[in-house]
Amino acid sequence: MKRIGAEMGGIDAMSSLLFRAFTWFKAAVFETGHLVYWLNIPFFRHSRRRVEALPKQEKVRIGFILQVPNNWAVLQSVYDAAKADPQVEPVVLLMPDLHFAFYIHLKEILWEKVYAFGEKQFSDGDTVIQTWNPTTKTWVDPDTLHLDYVFIPRPYDTYLPKDYRASALRRITRTCYVPYSSPLLGDFPQMYNIHFIRNLYHVFCEKQHSYDYVSNRLRITMRSGDQKVYNAGFPKFDLNWNMEGAESSVWPRPRDAARLRVLWTPRWTTDNRLCGSNFMNYREEMISWAEQTPDMDLVFRPHPLALENYVHAGLLTQEELDMYLRRYEECENATVDRNPGYYDTFWSSDLMITDMSSVLMDYMLTGRPIIFCPTIKGKTSSDDRQYDVKNLIDGMYVARSFDEIQAFVRQLAGGEDPKKELRAAMAKMMRREGHSGLDILHLIKADYFGKG
Repeated sequence: MKRIGAEMGGIDAMSSLLFRAFTWFKAAVFETGHLVYWLNIPFFRHSRRRVEALPKQEKVRIGFILQVPNNWAVLQSVYDAAKADPQVEPVVLLMPDLHFAFYIHLKEILWEKVYAFGEKQFSDGDTVIQTWNPTTKTWVDPDTLHLDYVFIPRPYDTYLPKDYRASALRRITRTCYVPYSSPLLGDFPQMYNIHFIRNLYHVFCEKQHSYDYVSNRLRITMRSGDQKVYNAGFPKFDLNWNMEGAESSVWPRPRDAARLRVLWTPRWTTDNRLCGSNFMNYREEMISWAEQTPDMDLVFRPHPLALENYVHAGLLTQEELDMYLRRYEECENATVDRNPGYYDTFWSSDLMITDMSSVLMDYMLTGRPIIFCPTIKGKTSSDDRQYDVKNLIDGMYVARSFDEIQAFVRQLAGGEDPKKELRAAMAKMMRREGHSGLDILHLIKADYFGKG
């Protein structure tokens, strides 16, 4: 019996050891990504030396991948600065949206939307390339574009064709990244996931906390000079500083001082692990309120993924969603905003009602009131993942029910806004001296031409 007990103890010890080893491996590969980063270093260094050995061109040729029209504002100021610089040749790469089945099998290539946006956004003199040919069913070979740098717009490059992912592009050009959103939720591992940033030559962080996070993750390759990380500010904000008085055609009626303009931006997912959404809680109340309140104009601006996700998640059928959206079409003082840009709508509104969203910082810059709707009842401390932006929330009105939303709207419509000065101070603090897009361009030129 003692021998059996000893053998069982040995098996338990071995099982425990194997479990710990598996836990470490899972964390190193899939969670923290330390192992994949370390293993990638010699291969990345080989790619860097190969790219740096390529002959220099008279003009630095910079590619901008444009796949999601709503996110073009992130890189637009960098592009505009590049377009105005005689030493730079900017190239826009229109990239269709790829839909996968089970994240593996390519199901659809949706090119119409981004190509239409490109035709509207850019002029004949701009260099714009449609990367997918729907007639021949072929992609443009990125090696034929002779790009010196290329900006990849999202940290999820699995949504890109294989030849346009960071792991492939790094072999032929210098890969760059500006986050499409500032990590408000403490989700640095999402915006700057190691599986993506390990393949980047230049990472342009939008704030100091992000810079600290990324430079710690990439400290080995930063010290060796293989990768470069900067605190360059958020170029998206370059477009959002001085738009006071801007008007938007989105509003259902012309501006009238007697009418209140309300913007509603619920979160795209109801998954509480991703901070949840109040769309299902307030959808009926919101449109009914507009229908019954002629002295208010309501704009419902869903996230680009929201409506499709609500149906996919089984929250609504497509028929139910269509009936709901039809109510906005039939209401003279309500509408749904599906436009890619939104700064003019923000600046021409009076207040915003929102869940946790990346546009909170954008709207805070306007100085206008924000009614914030928590999605996890009873939690408002900065200890919860949803409220890592405690300082921002201090400048908002927190409503935990639709009655509270209406009460805050009535209060604000009556001219009572006790958080106004605090919001103004926050907006001033968020403003960065200089022009981030121009600063990023100068960093690229210094890297390429060896100046500065």
